[in-house]
Amino acid sequence: MIAWNYRIFREANGDYIIREVFYAEDGSILGCTENAVEPWGRSLEELTRDLESFQEALTLPVLTLADIPDGEMKQERRQERSSNISHEQLMAELGLGHPSPRS
Repeated sequence: MIAWNYRIFREANGDYIIREVFYAEDGSILGCTENAVEPWGRSLEELTRDLESFQEALTLPVLTLADIPDGEMKQERRQERSSNISHEQLMAELGLGHPSPRS
């Protein structure tokens, strides 16, 4: 099961943001969200718990994107995308292509 928590990141421009970080069972970092996250909740109690989780992130070491491995998951997704075919190829393979107009 993959675990996660909020972590503080220092961006290249010097700003600090919060991202979700995902961990393997051995505690190693698998990846993080691309963009910053913000607290939310469907109730004041949920929002309070989420804000507490944000505060917990302040007690952990600050990360940078250099601390996040490129990861096999990203490589696998790139490989999956590279095997995509175009819409025209799919239509042709399914025999659904439109007949070409005759002159």
